[in-house]
Amino acid sequence: MKPLRIAVCDDEQAERELLEKYIRDWATFRKYQAIVFSFSDAESLLQAFFQKGFDIVLLDIQMQGTDGMSAARKIRVADLDTGILFVTGYEDYLAEGYEVEAFRYLLKPLLQEKLWEALDLFLLRRRRGQRYWTVETPEGQRRVALAEILYLESFGHTCLLYTLEECVQIKKGISEIEKELGLLGLSVFRAHRSYLVNLAQVTAICRDKAVLAGSREVPVSRTQYHGLNRAFIRLFRQEE
Repeated sequence: MKPLRIAVCDDEQAERELLEKYIRDWATFRKYQAIVFSFSDAESLLQAFFQKGFDIVLLDIQMQGTDGMSAARKIRVADLDTGILFVTGYEDYLAEGYEVEAFRYLLKPLLQEKLWEALDLFLLRRRRGQRYWTVETPEGQRRVALAEILYLESFGHTCLLYTLEECVQIKKGISEIEKELGLLGLSVFRAHRSYLVNLAQVTAICRDKAVLAGSREVPVSRTQYHGLNRAFIRLFRQEE
């Protein structure tokens, strides 16, 4: 399993350090690989999130500048899978936490066992909900998580599949892959004759290119620009 990317955002240093310790102790005890990123303000958190993404975000709510709830809304619009856990001293925002589909609302002072329990349950539910695509590679068959697919690039009768972490060669043509992924329920779009993008990973559409998570870019043909825009808008209206 690839390392978990976990972000902690709190404007109080002591709180950040405590959460970091709890997370590292949890990862060691559970034998997970985890990278913990620490932020003192929501603006820095959001900048890093849109560049690299996180599996789990632990957020204080009341902070100077952009507050945690506003940051959570921006994260949720861009990504439906990131686990948002609020760690706060206030109960007043519980209803708003449901609006952004926060996984847990943890009150300070936070007990270590409460955080461990929340992290365990989030990973359990994510594993149960994860869908995979079995592909044929030069090295043999392997499974790829559908949610991690960024795009595919065609080279005749083979394709390169790109995720944030790796590139995999697949022994199939792009048209066959497009049909297969559609049947599996993944919203994909042929942005260019040689490029198939996962719409859920698109963060911006320009006249000649689409920007995906991790600041990856793929070309968009002139004939496909309007169709890509419509498909992108349609997908996110369905998810609102």
